[in-house]
Amino acid sequence: MRTFYLFIPVLLLYSGCSTVTPSISEYTILPSPVLANASTESSSSRTLRIASIKTLPSLASKNLYYFYEKGESGHYLYSRWSDTPSVLLERSLSSVLQEKNMFKAFFPSSSSAQSDLILESDLNAFYHRLNDNGTSQGYLDITYRLIDSTTKKTIGSKHFTIITPAPTNDAKGAIEALTSATETVSDQCAQWLITTLKEKQ
Repeated sequence: MRTFYLFIPVLLLYSGCSTVTPSISEYTILPSPVLANASTESSSSRTLRIASIKTLPSLASKNLYYFYEKGESGHYLYSRWSDTPSVLLERSLSSVLQEKNMFKAFFPSSSSAQSDLILESDLNAFYHRLNDNGTSQGYLDITYRLIDSTTKKTIGSKHFTIITPAPTNDAKGAIEALTSATETVSDQCAQWLITTLKEKQ
């Protein structure tokens, strides 16, 4: 899967008579469409529902956060996500699961449909990390748990820490790095699900 990002300028109100506040750029991560000629036969007879991602209060917003090594943190004033990181991550993973056709059916977190399996997750980090040596990275930390919806038992769990280099130490560099990190964790989570389900058959 290849993800892309786009820019949506949002103009702010005028401040005073002659000064215009810089516009805010919104960024999103767009999953690639599922190929029309992809196999229609799923690799599993079971269904999956992706539960809403649990996250820190700060990551429940659309802010684009940065952190310095010495502990200073904040968010970019004129750049933000079009949705919360949780929504972007769920959308990306859903696209990969569709592309790989791994389940008989799968449902997003907004669905109330009953499923055989539930994928829970905890998002602990999704930010731009700036280092003292002048480099920076996109930093993503998330834990997934695959649950049997009948027994309520955990079939397996996996912790992912994805660190991807940023080309520049600004908001655009952060977006590119976190886009890459999102794509990587979606692919790795899908592969983990494939391996886990094979082992538990």
